[in-house]
Amino acid sequence: MADLLGLPSDDVRARLSRLHAVVHVPDSDDEPSLRTLHASFGDYLFDRAPDHIRISDSLGHDTPARACLRVMAERLHFNISQSVSSYEPNALVRPDSITLSLEYACTQWVYHVARLPQPSILDKMIEDVFCRHFLFWLEVMSILGQVQRAAAMLMFAAAIVGTTTHCGRMVTHLAI
Repeated sequence: MADLLGLPSDDVRARLSRLHAVVHVPDSDDEPSLRTLHASFGDYLFDRAPDHIRISDSLGHDTPARACLRVMAERLHFNISQSVSSYEPNALVRPDSITLSLEYACTQWVYHVARLPQPSILDKMIEDVFCRHFLFWLEVMSILGQVQRAAAMLMFAAAIVGTTTHCGRMVTHLAI
């Protein structure tokens, strides 16, 4: 979470640890098990919490949506799988270049965008990421064994994002 948001890990860990009754904080930053312990905690924060701690739905998804797109823009690159040849299958060992934050960004960005009141506010950012990094994103999804999910994500994105440029139309056509 800290890496995704560009914050110091110790600071995020200390803040989340205070919520130990409702948030599970893993012992190590390398464990992907940060999660809420109660399914209703998100509902509470978005709908029922007192005004001074309530999170607006747009902020609750705008910040992670932007963080996911930023991480993808910064970290997706050619041959992220470190393959010797494009004819070889993906390595069985996950490369160090695919961090937990990059995995989260690649697999969750569209769901945060979809929850925004006006997803089109991120059209330019989405276009910038996918015009430059589409094949790199697809490579990561392949390494993660998520190619079918990638196709579904593109179809979902095509329905919610207003893509009017050449690149946006290209990605939309790939999804269909």
